[in-house]
Amino acid sequence: MNASQMLGTALLVVGAIVAVSEMHTLTIYLIAVAVACFVGAGAAFAGASLPMTLGITAVVAVLGMPVAHWMRGRLRNHASEHVTHDDVGRTVQVTSINDDHLRVSYRGTAWHARMQDASAASPHPGQTLRIVAREGNVLVLAADAA
Repeated sequence: MNASQMLGTALLVVGAIVAVSEMHTLTIYLIAVAVACFVGAGAAFAGASLPMTLGITAVVAVLGMPVAHWMRGRLRNHASEHVTHDDVGRTVQVTSINDDHLRVSYRGTAWHARMQDASAASPHPGQTLRIVAREGNVLVLAADAA
């Protein structure tokens, strides 16, 4: 196995690892890196020199980033964003408070939560609060239960 084939094999392995990482992170940007590694591997197997292979890999990665950014915008799931707004106005019950971190019971499970107004009176376990927003998996709460 010559140096070009070893580089091609290394780029294939790195591309595969990056592709699997993309499956776990779902950022879309790692797809551009994986594709760049696969294109670079193809160039190496075709007999390109080390600088040429790395240059091709870098150019494909740089050109792939704007494409990945565009794809990410096109693939955004607006229906899931609408579901997030369905939580607003619902009530939750505080289950525990630990160092200003709230745990509340909502939809049959425990959720992390925070108060919308940090200067408001501290909630107590058993208190019912109202959801005013959701930031990822953290519920933002207000003291006035509706």
